[in-house]
Amino acid sequence: MALAAAAAVLLPPAASAQQVKASDEQRCTGSAAVAADAQIAACTTLIDSHKFSKQNLAILHSNRGIAYGKAGDYDRAIADFDAALKINPNHVRAYVNRGNANFAKRNYDAAITDYGQAIRLEPKNVQNLISRAVAYEAKDDLKSAISDYDAALKLDPNSTAALNGRGIALRRSGSLDRAIADFDQAIKLNAKDVTAYNNRAAAYIDRRDFDRAGADYDQALKIDPNSAQTHLYRGQLWHTRKNDERALADLDQAVKLAPGNATVFNARGLVFATEGEFDKALADFDKAISIEPANANYFDNRGNVWRDRGRFDRSIEDYDQAIALSPGFAFAYYNRAQAYYLAGRFNEALADAGQAAAYNQNSAQALSLRGLILEKLGNKDAAIADLKKAAALDPTLAQATDALIRLGVPITR
Repeated sequence: MALAAAAAVLLPPAASAQQVKASDEQRCTGSAAVAADAQIAACTTLIDSHKFSKQNLAILHSNRGIAYGKAGDYDRAIADFDAALKINPNHVRAYVNRGNANFAKRNYDAAITDYGQAIRLEPKNVQNLISRAVAYEAKDDLKSAISDYDAALKLDPNSTAALNGRGIALRRSGSLDRAIADFDQAIKLNAKDVTAYNNRAAAYIDRRDFDRAGADYDQALKIDPNSAQTHLYRGQLWHTRKNDERALADLDQAVKLAPGNATVFNARGLVFATEGEFDKALADFDKAISIEPANANYFDNRGNVWRDRGRFDRSIEDYDQAIALSPGFAFAYYNRAQAYYLAGRFNEALADAGQAAAYNQNSAQALSLRGLILEKLGNKDAAIADLKKAAALDPTLAQATDALIRLGVPITR
């Protein structure tokens, strides 16, 4: 969530402020298009001049906070919004922008509090309700998010932003019919709303209605043929439908349109990996990681390719990095356990499979893998116990049932 694009305008300065250069005011308020560092410098000059009233000083701190936010320095941004609010506790934009900065730092509770203060001061501001709803969604409080979207739509029933937002929250909560109804309404209000078509397609995919999903993506691309997001989503849909030729056509286009987007390279890498094009897959995962080096999923995906190529050392390095970035990443533990198993490092494999099973106790795959490892280590009874649990969770899992037959355990189908 970006900080406000436009900075607040200063009130008429006191007579003693006339000596301050007007160009600094223009740069600080954003009326002169300048880079963030130039805006910060101008605001700092004005603040340090000590020639402005308290009300104007609050605006100066707020403007500098916006500039720090543009520069990605959210700690300093928050410090300036704190200063502005200390001077003027009713400075609504400072609450909103501090909320945005806290959201960017993933401090969702603080963001929710800030948006709440803004809503208290401006109870009819639809955007502030939407902002708080997004923050609630980010912390998986879908009930509160939907409540805020409801309030926003009560104030403005024609807000497509609120309809799309509530639809997403409803979809995530499993209320697919209500979600689709919201996206329908957004499209009725704006037949060229590409976001609404993309959102409705995602809900159709959840219902396994791939034809309608594809039709929505087609319509979105008729409206905006250069939507990288839609090409990405349609490419992923084609991959789900096992039409990788069409998937790659869409994903190639997404890469051309958004060469700085790590997600599109990751998506194409997954298709290449499925096709056995390992060199191309590795190149795409390398690119995704170079753009977003803190994304654990990309390391996990690249690790899978190295594992499938038999390079267990390289795969384990990638899984190590994925786990370092996301310590609760159950799939990375499972995948690293597989790599250890294939490399004959059974004790390390056992530890990782156990960790994967602990994070996801209903994972038939993790329990089955742990059973196979225990079998290799000679612990037949424990192996059978895990394999039985796995088979009970997923009777179609051949790995578990085949192992039980091999171990002499009768299988009832």
